[in-house]
Amino acid sequence: MRLPLFPLHVVLFPHLPLPLHIFEERYRAMTKDLLADGSPYAGRFVISNGGDGEPLPAAAVGTVAEVRRAERFADGRWALVVVGAERVALGAVDRSGPYALVEVEPLPESVGDPKAAGELLPQVQAALDAYLDTVKRFVASTASVGRESHEITDVAASLDQVLKPIKLPDDPLAASYAVAGVLQIELSRKQQLLELPDGASRLQSELSLLRREARLLADGAMPPVSRDDLTYHPN
Repeated sequence: MRLPLFPLHVVLFPHLPLPLHIFEERYRAMTKDLLADGSPYAGRFVISNGGDGEPLPAAAVGTVAEVRRAERFADGRWALVVVGAERVALGAVDRSGPYALVEVEPLPESVGDPKAAGELLPQVQAALDAYLDTVKRFVASTASVGRESHEITDVAASLDQVLKPIKLPDDPLAASYAVAGVLQIELSRKQQLLELPDGASRLQSELSLLRREARLLADGAMPPVSRDDLTYHPN
């Protein structure tokens, strides 16, 4: 199967949404083709973690994105909302056209060891709750430095809106992708999570990452976060 390739410095996970602003001419053309009646791509393209024009690494993995909402502006730009559909192995890239096309092979989706996954799920939920609480305390503490009391109250209210408790799905595979989308970690680590073969192994890695990130935040080992960063999208 061959689909349009959209390289971004982002990792998209299955089931998760991602807003996109399309402004480059080649990707305006891609979007127009994706949404055309009778399009061979039917609103589907591949998002890969990388820069435009960079060669794909060996055994590269990306995610098929499906367009769920599209708005075209008068100047030709597009605002899209896409959702991750499935992980794919990326093959040969054809750059001869107005935008790149890539050969893809769907990757199998598996829970992995069901017993291990079932035991991990409540542990990951508890670690996620602790991680979000630690993030909230860290951001509130950082953002309150030098502010008046009413400003601190505003920050706390913003945090309550942004960092609401998250109830993970009962399906370990879906839960593994949900946690991957929430974690604020390096793109290289997110890519590693995407490439793991099953939900159980992903949950195990995420359990370690959640505990590590919460520990770093509690120790003040993370850089300051400004109030403007409170609207940062988890993807």
